[in-house]
Amino acid sequence: MSVCISTSTLNAQDFKKFSVGPGISINLGVFNPVEVNEYIADALSSYTIVFGNTDLIMYYELSAFLNFKTRWVDISPTLSYAIAPKIIIGAESFYFTRVSPGVMANFFIPTGLSGKTAFFIGGGLQYHMMNFDEYEGNDLGFRLQLGYDMQFGSFNLQPILAFNVAKTIGTAPTASPLDMNYTGGQIGINMSFHKPVSHRRF
Repeated sequence: MSVCISTSTLNAQDFKKFSVGPGISINLGVFNPVEVNEYIADALSSYTIVFGNTDLIMYYELSAFLNFKTRWVDISPTLSYAIAPKIIIGAESFYFTRVSPGVMANFFIPTGLSGKTAFFIGGGLQYHMMNFDEYEGNDLGFRLQLGYDMQFGSFNLQPILAFNVAKTIGTAPTASPLDMNYTGGQIGINMSFHKPVSHRRF
C-alpha cells in the first residue's frame, strides 16, 4: 500500500528568479485639505450641523497594478482611484476625487530562512488628476511606503503604510483658484498573484 501526502511548503525548486502578475490594493487614508474644507464649510454655512462636522478627514483608495518581482526589488506600474465623500443629509454632498497613474518600486530586506517573507521600503511617482465640485487640477506627486511581504504559493500579501505628497491648484470656470491638497498618510494591503520569488539565495 502506498500513501501520498501533499503540503503547501515551498521548496527551492518552487521559487522563480523573476515573476510577474496582476494585483489590487485597498487603502484608507487621512488628510487635511484646508481650502477644500473651507469651501465646504462656506457652502453649508446656512445649515445647522447637528452631528459631526463638514471637514473631509478620510479618503478611500483602490488601486490596480502589475507587479514585476525579483529577489531584491519589485517594480509596479499602478493606477489608483481615491474618493473623499462628505454626505450631509438634507443638504448638498461633496466628493473630492483623484485618479493617479504612476510607477512604484520597493527594496526587500529578507526575514527568516524560508525566503517567503521580507520587509520592504520604497516609493514612486504618480500623476494626480483631481476633481472637486467644479474644480479640476493636475500635478506630479510622490509616495513613500514601507511594509511586509508574505508569499503563500502564488498569492502575495503585503500590509503597507504609505505617505503621499499630492497637491495642485484647482481651477474652475466661474470661481477663484483653489488649493486641492491630497497629501496625507494611509494604511492598506496589497494583494498580487504570481509565482513565488525567493528573497534568499538557495
